[in-house]
Amino acid sequence: MNGATNGSVPAGATVVETAARVRSGDVSASDVVSRTLSLVEQLNADLNAFVHIDTEWALELARDIDAKVARGVDPGPLAGVPMGVKELQAVAGWPCAMGSTLYSDRIADHTCTLVARAVAAGAVPIGVTASPEFGRASYTASALHGVTRNPWNTDLTPGGSSGGSAAAVAAGMVPMATGTDGAGSIRIPASYCGLVGFKATYGLVPRGPRHRGVADNDHYGVLTRTVADTARFLDCVCGVDDYDRASLPAPPFRYEDRLFATDLSELRVAFTPTLGNAPCDPRVAAVTESAAEMFIAATGARRVPVNVTVDAACGTAFRALSAPEVYGQVRAALPGRDMHPSVRRYVEAAEALGPDALVHAHETRAALVAEMAVAFEGFDLLLTPATQVPAFPAEGPMPTEIAGQPVDHWGALAVTFPFNLTGQPAISVPAGRVGGAPVGLQIVGRRHADALVLAAAAAFEGMA
Repeated sequence: MNGATNGSVPAGATVVETAARVRSGDVSASDVVSRTLSLVEQLNADLNAFVHIDTEWALELARDIDAKVARGVDPGPLAGVPMGVKELQAVAGWPCAMGSTLYSDRIADHTCTLVARAVAAGAVPIGVTASPEFGRASYTASALHGVTRNPWNTDLTPGGSSGGSAAAVAAGMVPMATGTDGAGSIRIPASYCGLVGFKATYGLVPRGPRHRGVADNDHYGVLTRTVADTARFLDCVCGVDDYDRASLPAPPFRYEDRLFATDLSELRVAFTPTLGNAPCDPRVAAVTESAAEMFIAATGARRVPVNVTVDAACGTAFRALSAPEVYGQVRAALPGRDMHPSVRRYVEAAEALGPDALVHAHETRAALVAEMAVAFEGFDLLLTPATQVPAFPAEGPMPTEIAGQPVDHWGALAVTFPFNLTGQPAISVPAGRVGGAPVGLQIVGRRHADALVLAAAAAFEGMA
């Protein structure tokens, strides 16, 4: 990217670039934020990425950052970086509807740990990004907010459920925006919008306070344009949170420092477009396999056979584990309530759920965790498509057929949700295009191998 002149930061500047310019005093946070707000005003009407903007607080935070710089105080690694916040994540005083008409008037009375830590590191939240109702679809449309569109092609979806965040970053409105990933909801929008979307090891990024996490599948994270930006954000927010029982300690190093200090030669790398039984659009399979081969050749890694088959029963298990969480969100307004089709399917699953099905779901997840542990004895990284299909129409519905095979809701997420069940780190990085729209390569590692996954993603990014 070309450097800015005349005290400005160019549109499309990265998190790392923006923070460096603000910290040095070369550009003011107030100017960065003002420009961002102008871009949102110009671009948002066509995309519907943001559903709420807080100009007053954003400019107040920016002025505070500028005052720190003037005093010689470092405002933090995210200094002056504008940020979108997915509407499933609370910010005190902001709307907290979760994409649902049930909560259309609700205002958050607390700020989630993720956002609070980002602000402490200098980030400037400017507003709420759109999500489908309760984040339960891989396209972003709701009765409350309407349809969110992909900046690459506004006829297409930016994915879901972090679609508003992805659209905002891909359009250049903000350098980063938060997301949640319960079945692929960071990685899928990253794939469809040509971004970096990382789902860290379960518990590394805290989700408190008040996140119920009934299914133990949900991960918090961020969407950015570069792997370095994602690593910078991760270094600022990860670590133990007393409000999140699953939270893990931060490592004794910075992920950003490890990106280009990790030896990737002789890594054992496996590629599969299907995880054994997930149908994949042949165009997506071809693009991602070519990307995988390029990565292997350029790093000196070794391609090894794949010995993974994700049992189709895992989709049923995922539904059984997740359905009670959705039911808990809508039970106060169930009779006759109009719901997003995906939400309705979850509710119906919850209403039909019995103890045998719940026990079987836990047993199925345990078996998948064991299978992946055994499989990863044979390789260090597993590469797959980040999505099985290219971006589809913005209004939906989710795919019901892939490569000539019928799929249900979970079958359309079959290369992403298994790693929510296992809690392994997985990242989507841009791999190419199909029909003019981006598709991503997914890189998966063992649990706690987050630094390796990020380093591999950075190496691949450098080849593009």
